[in-house]
Amino acid sequence: MVAEVRGDYPTESAAINAVMVRLGIGSRETLRKWVRQDQIGSGQRPGTTTEESEQIRR
Repeated sequence: MVAEVRGDYPTESAAINAVMVRLGIGSRETLRKWVRQDQIGSGQRPGTTTEESEQIRR
């Protein structure tokens, strides 16, 4: 959802805040982490994917 509305706001932070309010999420940081993990999973940002984390845990 943040990616969908990103173009409507001057910064990603503003888009995150707008979505947070719209969805009633109490913590901006929670939504920011979800966005970052999605970016990692889709290859837009370096890092450990959710799948890789699962493999490490096993």
